[in-house]
Amino acid sequence: MMWPDIGAIEIGGLSSPKDLETVLAAVAAQGIAWAMHMPLWRSRPRRVPVAPSGLSAEEERYLREDMATGSRRHASYALVHAPWLPSHSLPEREARAIAQGTVDFLAELALAHDLPLALELKLGLQRDPGVLAYFLAAPDDFLDLQGGTFCVDTGDWVLACEALELDPVRAFAPFAARTSVLHVHAVERATQPYLWRPIHPTDPDAVTMLRLCQVAQAAREELTVVFEHTPHLDPGPDYDLEGYAWLLSSLL
Repeated sequence: MMWPDIGAIEIGGLSSPKDLETVLAAVAAQGIAWAMHMPLWRSRPRRVPVAPSGLSAEEERYLREDMATGSRRHASYALVHAPWLPSHSLPEREARAIAQGTVDFLAELALAHDLPLALELKLGLQRDPGVLAYFLAAPDDFLDLQGGTFCVDTGDWVLACEALELDPVRAFAPFAARTSVLHVHAVERATQPYLWRPIHPTDPDAVTMLRLCQVAQAAREELTVVFEHTPHLDPGPDYDLEGYAWLLSSLL
């Protein structure tokens, strides 16, 4: 996990506070930054609730606790999954009612803790592209996120664009300046749910994934590219390092 030449690491889903201390000690020893992928603890749900009535008191509590921990331990940003929408065919007003309150709560919470927020756009169940379809159609004032930015998972983005019959690079261009984090990995489409693997120059999706990174890089001065190498399908450490070296050299 702690490769020698990385500049930062993004962590979440830990088992205990002891695990956090172990990781942060390694971060300090290596002199790199760390970012928090919420939820910080594995026992908490990864998906932000979708109820139009809003977050429960318990859900608000764990989000507040995680954000406070990230701020106190000097995380560079907090990343959380966007509210999941159950279908890309939802009427816009209904989708807005589901998403707006939760997104506003997260943005205000990040501002209160002086911790940058990155909202990650993800596929729903059965590869439903509802979240991405909604944000693709959302107006600029909603996309501004009160100072927050987006994280785009390249695998989810490509699959969503295929479902919506969009070119993934062209569809991403309007989001590029608002995207501060990219989670880069390739996907195996033949499985349900889909599995993922590290990006590699021999992968059929490699050029598309690289183009997404390059578009974001051209649009922003500060961009974090997370090379995901703890996947479902992993040919091995040599494959991982070859892919990492290719991506790094292509972006420098």
